[in-house]
Amino acid sequence: MPQVQTNKYLLLGFWALVFLINTGPHWQIYSTPTEMLLTVGLITLLQFLVAFFAIKWLIPKTLDLGRNVWFFIGLLVLVVLAAEINVAVRYLYLEPTYAASYERFLELYGDKNMRQRMFSLWTLKYIFFTKIPLYLYPAVIWIANNFHQQQKNVLKLNEQKQRAELAALKNQLNPHFIFNTLNNLYALALKKSDQTPVVIEKLSNILDYVMYRCQSKFVALSDEIKLIQNYVDLEKIRYGDRIKIKFVHNCDGPVEIAPLILLTVVENACKHSTREELGTSNVVINIKADSQLIHLNVTNSKPQATASKPINHQPIGLANMKKQLEMIYPDNFSLAVTDQEQFILDLKIQNP
Repeated sequence: MPQVQTNKYLLLGFWALVFLINTGPHWQIYSTPTEMLLTVGLITLLQFLVAFFAIKWLIPKTLDLGRNVWFFIGLLVLVVLAAEINVAVRYLYLEPTYAASYERFLELYGDKNMRQRMFSLWTLKYIFFTKIPLYLYPAVIWIANNFHQQQKNVLKLNEQKQRAELAALKNQLNPHFIFNTLNNLYALALKKSDQTPVVIEKLSNILDYVMYRCQSKFVALSDEIKLIQNYVDLEKIRYGDRIKIKFVHNCDGPVEIAPLILLTVVENACKHSTREELGTSNVVINIKADSQLIHLNVTNSKPQATASKPINHQPIGLANMKKQLEMIYPDNFSLAVTDQEQFILDLKIQNP
């Protein structure tokens, strides 16, 4: 178990509260304030030592290594040692110094010597029935608090790791997309096409969205649909009659989604349907969404030369998309890919 940094003021407050609990409502039984401080302070100190050695030494040597039985045995030994120290200090110092406070106890057990006090059946019963709960409860609270803080730290570290991984995946995706769209513009510029200004405007909108407006974990699905529409328009301009793209979308109400996931699928479909295709490629994109489910289905034709051959590797864009889905929507998505004469991707995302 990793060591957890505890606020020193909270720790001091905790042990001050333990001291007050040990003092109890009958503090008048002590003959002097000094006796109270010594007696209650001794108990509190022993409780602290049990908790300290359990957390700093026993847990790393046993629980962290899966030795659960040895942990409980070790904890029991710590409690017995603390109780024996308490018996010894009482016998050697407290009882002789404050005999009036121990009058009744000395009447019953004053004839027992130190060995009999520390090593006898009476002592064992005294420890098990009165001292084990007394010395254990602060240790249990302290250990539980440490475990809680550790779990919070682990969750925080996992969240930071997930954010870093998502950022890395986006950094892989964005340049890949930008490269393709710039190629579109380059091809039109070479042809001195009248559509070049239109492409620049759409590309500008796409870059603005990708670079500045989709940095949140979730974005409006309607904005993602506009992004896809811009991309589809660019692809139609670039390929002309070489590609037919049908884009149908139906979004019922405000819905949010992780950014750029759907675009990855569309981009992949357009790219692979036109590669090595001498005729006309076909892409059909269907998006349906409501407050419960986002459903994307994309079908794209395959070049005639490779129509009957399945792809032997998963495109980098789809691989990145799947990683993002696993991190953002664990157990809340289904992804089915059919790779035969056509490439069909069916993605369903349950809104958390």
